[in-house]
Amino acid sequence: MGIDELVALDGLKQYRCQDKEVLLHEDHRWVLPMVADAQERGVLPRPVRVVLFDRHTDAAEPGEISCDMSVAGVIDSCKRELSHHDDDWIVAGIRMGLLADVFIFGVDDRMGDLPKAVGEYGIFGRFEMPGKIGGLGVRAREVLDWTESPILLDIDLDCFAYAYRDRVIAWDESVFDSEFGPSFPAFQTFIERAGLITVCREAGCCGGEENADQIWQLFSTRLLGLKT
Repeated sequence: MGIDELVALDGLKQYRCQDKEVLLHEDHRWVLPMVADAQERGVLPRPVRVVLFDRHTDAAEPGEISCDMSVAGVIDSCKRELSHHDDDWIVAGIRMGLLADVFIFGVDDRMGDLPKAVGEYGIFGRFEMPGKIGGLGVRAREVLDWTESPILLDIDLDCFAYAYRDRVIAWDESVFDSEFGPSFPAFQTFIERAGLITVCREAGCCGGEENADQIWQLFSTRLLGLKT
């Protein structure tokens, strides 16, 4: 059965990019059963290092979690134990044994809760995109340069939106080119290193369904080369 249940639970859709699986879904916590499934199939190592693009840290402390790493067990945890605000899935994933070190690009650095140690692993983040990033610590740089095993490349579409007064506005092509253009080569490197690519819509954080659709169309065609 695998992750088939996520079609109904989380609007899962499947694509391919450079022979890599691309999984598009709605709410971020549901990436964890996708990771568990990929690990069971040998597509990703367990635990897996993560390169993430997200406007939020998603690094809150979860409540008690069962740590059942089967796909069914992780789905159950997402239903019953993880926050429906999708703000604790990273720490939960590390504590469950699914995720290792995580580096987040585009994160709002005013949140002030990174870097964060979770057991032997760490969550790191910078507001800058890869093509504009400055000096990094040794551990953070190790995550970005990791080539010994496949990584998880995870994208939250709200990374490509910005808040203005009481609105959230999706990047248009000109903003996309100026903000992300220098990072295209680095992003392609992350695609090459990825065992799995996951994309979370989280339309509410993008400013609505229309904005999420606009960002996905731009992101999927310009960065993944998909015809959606």
